[in-house]
Amino acid sequence: MASNPKLEVRIVVHLADFGLDTDPLHENSAKQNVLAAAEGDTAVAQRAWSEAGLPEAGAVSVRQLADALTCLPQADGEPDMRRLT
Repeated sequence: MASNPKLEVRIVVHLADFGLDTDPLHENSAKQNVLAAAEGDTAVAQRAWSEAGLPEAGAVSVRQLADALTCLPQADGEPDMRRLT
């Protein structure tokens, strides 16, 4: 199938490496990640940030960012409260 150009499939994958959990993430970068994951919805991003217990200002850890991302609502409207291990 790969030789048939009409059947060629391209896949784009976005990978993000936030580094070691001990490396803090700048506040702006972390907030931009949550906002992007919330598809630009500021209210949803702020709610997830607050529900995860992240500080209003200052750097956050990778674990804290992951917690905020898991508080974002899923496609069905329910928040995904699973914590990453």
